Amino acid sequence: MHGLRTPLAILAVLATFDTAFAAGIITVDQKNLSFGMSNLQVSKGTKVIFKNSDSTSHNILITGPGVVFNSGLQRPGVSFTAPFGKAGSYNVTCGIHPKMKMTVEVK
Repeated sequence: MHGLRTPLAILAVLATFDTAFAAGIITVDQKNLSFGMSNLQVSKGTKVIFKNSDSTSHNILITGPGVVFNSGLQRPGVSFTAPFGKAGSYNVTCGIHPKMKMTVEVK
């Protein structure tokens, strides 16, 4: 029975790994005109790296508690880092491709 619990415990951890992280640095990939995840929960002070793995340019727009941020043109292969230092809910979109959306919850 011990052998069955270990894989289940690992799966439970992996299932939450892509949306909840401790403060630090997290990379979100942009590919196929979408963000690598639609929801992300982080601790205050986390830096999120938006890596453009697409064949087209993007433009990261972040709005949240007292914040309106525009990355400017992000060409293919370029990464952009955004610090999330204040608790709250942030909307992240691409100014060029409005269907690209994600939410970052900062605790």
